[in-house]
Amino acid sequence: MLLGLLGLTAALYWLTSSAPGGDATGWGLASPFGYLIDTYVPQGLRPLATKAATVFLSPLLYLLIAAVFVAEKAIPADRTQPVFSVGMIQDFLGWFVLGGVLRVALVGVFVSGLYWFCERYLAGLRIEAVTLWPTALVAVLAVMAGDLLNWFHHFVRHKIGVLWLFHTIHHSQKQMNMFTDLRVHLVEYVVTKPITIFPLFVLGLDLQLAFWLTLILESYTRIYHGNLRTNYGPLRYLLVTPQSHRIHHSAEPRHADKNFAVLFSFWDRLFGTQWPVYDEYPETGVDDARFPHEQSVGGLRILTNYLRQLLYPFIVIVSRDDGRPAPGHDTSTSSETHRETCP
Repeated sequence: MLLGLLGLTAALYWLTSSAPGGDATGWGLASPFGYLIDTYVPQGLRPLATKAATVFLSPLLYLLIAAVFVAEKAIPADRTQPVFSVGMIQDFLGWFVLGGVLRVALVGVFVSGLYWFCERYLAGLRIEAVTLWPTALVAVLAVMAGDLLNWFHHFVRHKIGVLWLFHTIHHSQKQMNMFTDLRVHLVEYVVTKPITIFPLFVLGLDLQLAFWLTLILESYTRIYHGNLRTNYGPLRYLLVTPQSHRIHHSAEPRHADKNFAVLFSFWDRLFGTQWPVYDEYPETGVDDARFPHEQSVGGLRILTNYLRQLLYPFIVIVSRDDGRPAPGHDTSTSSETHRETCP
């Protein structure tokens, strides 16, 4: 798995230096979106949106999916969970396929718009001195700064009730799989992307390279969301692993609010949120009777499940006038009680 990840990183590094920048016609998976971009994206954002489609529809992503699929079969964390479980099919067809269209159409344009806004109105915040530094060093600094901010906004989404409602969707999966990584409400992208894009802009990282770095990170997070029984050995002290992130998704109250890290695990040790045991593989999910967990995927259930889960946070927000607390966030109790009820 590690060799595969290193190979993916090397391939992406090669592509960032040799792939045709911003030309979606050279990429078979991105070209079908060319018409949509040319038709619906404002002219000023089209080059940026094309770059987003070029990167996030890279065939390399699908090679990684195949590798994780094999690994889930060979070393499953939950041996009773079938590879093609109801949860996996819902995540793949609902959140990966249906949600993927929305992400390319909306999130890619949104991120491109953020870059355009920063270039137009926040150019004075850019650190000009880094233009003299090697691109690799700037990229490393951007990844480190972005990962620290990822830890911070992940922590915040667990602590603020309204944000937790949207994040509940991600934690709701009881059958962890490689596509659970994409079980993320669109509102969360709006909250998190400005935070993570900012250091990339301040350090003057080219948008195309920023997209490639994002793809590497998203590819890696897909690995540790899988149903995999591994803690990477000594590498667990550096990187988030399938075991440590399964603890974060645990349904057991004792694991609540632990292991927030996204790429580098040492942030959790630094801030005191690291779970100290590295060989536990608990059941996952959230205990909320109101959440529309998928029970089947037959007929149109995938579509209706997806829509019901998208609407879940808004329905709870509207119904909060009946005095019920948000799931996992009882504002009438102490913070200690909150930690016992917020998976």
